[in-house]
Amino acid sequence: MAKANGISKKLLAKKDVNFFAEFTANAAKAARMLGYGVAVGVLVVFVVLAFIVAFFIRNTIIKGQIRDLENLLASPEYATLEQDYAVLTEQLNEMTNYYFALSQMRKNVDQIDAAPTDLPDVIAKCIPSDTYISGYEITNSSLSMNGNTFTYYSPVDMVNMLNDKGVFASRATIIISRADSDTELTVEQIVAGEDNGEVLNNYYNFSITGLLVGNVHISVSRYVDGAESATVLGGVDTIDVRAGDSYTVNGISNFTYAGVSYTLSRVMVDGVQVEEGSFNEILTADQFVDVGRGNTDIKLYYVPVTAEAAEG
Repeated sequence: MAKANGISKKLLAKKDVNFFAEFTANAAKAARMLGYGVAVGVLVVFVVLAFIVAFFIRNTIIKGQIRDLENLLASPEYATLEQDYAVLTEQLNEMTNYYFALSQMRKNVDQIDAAPTDLPDVIAKCIPSDTYISGYEITNSSLSMNGNTFTYYSPVDMVNMLNDKGVFASRATIIISRADSDTELTVEQIVAGEDNGEVLNNYYNFSITGLLVGNVHISVSRYVDGAESATVLGGVDTIDVRAGDSYTVNGISNFTYAGVSYTLSRVMVDGVQVEEGSFNEILTADQFVDVGRGNTDIKLYYVPVTAEAAEG
């Protein structure tokens, strides 16, 4: 019985020792965890304070920059900035108008094609023996003449001889009428018998008109639409194209001038506004395409692009 009591006491003592050892280990572990938590807390506080200091410094710098900018704008150099802008805008408009006037004069010069200096001699050599010329006129790139002949086909022969000399760039227009009749007939009508079979070798009046030079000139100018006065956007551009050939004016849907963006609102060709369907096609294709039939004046009208339209 004593032995049993001795064993029990030893077991109890051992359990007490294990309990205290485990308690000590847990206390040490808790102390370590508490130390880690304190360290993490101190680190978080340090980071937060660092961010606060950084934001404070950045805010101070921004405020200083704002004060510097306010002082700069309040300086005499910037006191008259709006007035200077108005003056520069007026100068720009004056220079633009001056440039437009110069380019307009240049366009007028470009549209005058010099006729051959020996043209009168060439005409004289091509006049048939039964024909005489009562007058002729050379204006820019065209030749017109009129006269009388004893045979209706002599004017045609004369035009053929002039074509052989390279005078006309395209088919000339010939009108022939009998001297005792007020009815004017073309060569095709006479050949077709529309003179009722009365083509006789007698007295005829005739006129001939044709182009001397094969090029035509296309002028393109831009304006602000809806302005009280004609506000031009740049000068006049001139395109030279051979008569009968197609030409293209590219990049016209949008235009930027003096830092302002514009969009095309309408197109005028020789004073006639392009109808809506054709205008929409021009706007979509971003180009104007046509055939050079003669000197043509194209005016492009624009409206400023609003902030809402630009964002959209």
